[in-house]
Amino acid sequence: MYQPMLFIHWKQASVPLLPFVVAAFGLPLVSVQGIDGDLGSGGLMAASSPLAMLSLPVYPILAFLTGAGLALTSWNWDHQQNHVYALSLPLARWEYAMLKMGAGAVLGLIPVTALWIGAHVASAAVTLPVGLTAYPNELGLRFLLAVGLSYALVFAMAAGTMKTNLWVLSGVMAAAVGGTWILAWFGLADAAVQMLWSAGGPFEVFTGNWALIDV
Repeated sequence: MYQPMLFIHWKQASVPLLPFVVAAFGLPLVSVQGIDGDLGSGGLMAASSPLAMLSLPVYPILAFLTGAGLALTSWNWDHQQNHVYALSLPLARWEYAMLKMGAGAVLGLIPVTALWIGAHVASAAVTLPVGLTAYPNELGLRFLLAVGLSYALVFAMAAGTMKTNLWVLSGVMAAAVGGTWILAWFGLADAAVQMLWSAGGPFEVFTGNWALIDV
């Protein structure tokens, strides 16, 4: 049963996924442009090249869009067919959802692998100044975690109907706005942001260090 799920998802996602794969491979190559191995004692400034700095926020954005795109294409077939295919299978709803989620997770490895290969190619293409090190494996792992997190979040929301999604998104936005106002009233807004986005928080993977070349 898993193979048909994977095949259906591949048919839905292959074309939309292609730009993300190309971008994932090319972004590390772009980020090392301007790094000069002849900078000597000033080599630590090489990581601050304009392209390297501009590429840092692009990594988490690309990871989120990749995961979200996979999640949306995962349920696209079901929404088009009014979930008739899912209801015709001798599977419980949770089993169907798990198989579908697993198929999307496997497809998510394609852009992750593209970024990992691109990071290794980019690392090998430059001579690093003294004091700098390339971290292609760490960058690939962070990208994998970020894609997986965004995929899981959007997958859960996309599983429902459009009406359900609107209710969920409205509830989340209301809770976010209302919660932020309440926390700000009690002076806890900064603490809440730190808990969510800083080290140890559930979304820290998006805000951590995305540098391919670092000390």
